[in-house]
Amino acid sequence: MRDKEALMRTFVFTLAAAIALAGAAAAHPATEQYIPIGQSPGGTTVQGTAYATAEPATAGGPASVSVDVAGDYQNYVIGPRTRIYVDRSAQGQPSTLGTVEDLQAGRVVEVRLADAETRVAAWIKVRP
Repeated sequence: MRDKEALMRTFVFTLAAAIALAGAAAAHPATEQYIPIGQSPGGTTVQGTAYATAEPATAGGPASVSVDVAGDYQNYVIGPRTRIYVDRSAQGQPSTLGTVEDLQAGRVVEVRLADAETRVAAWIKVRP
């Protein structure tokens, strides 16, 4: 009887831990808009200066942004799921959701890749 109780306790504890960890992982993208440029965790972010933004060549096609990273120009695709955040942390205000129009040349940006092969951005933060 004790073995069944111990097994049940282990199962319940494991299930509770899995649910807690899954909730924390899902919450991270939701909190990303509150993290200032340059302080995002992880190694898949790139910080630089926006050089140019290209509108889609075809209707419904993806837009892209060119980023100057220490003299090396890199292009990133703005996909349908890419979030653009306007980082207002320097003004002591929370970030807001932005649009492609916020990605103007000369502004500091940070890009997190969703897919390194296709260079689709998961999100882009821009400093106004």
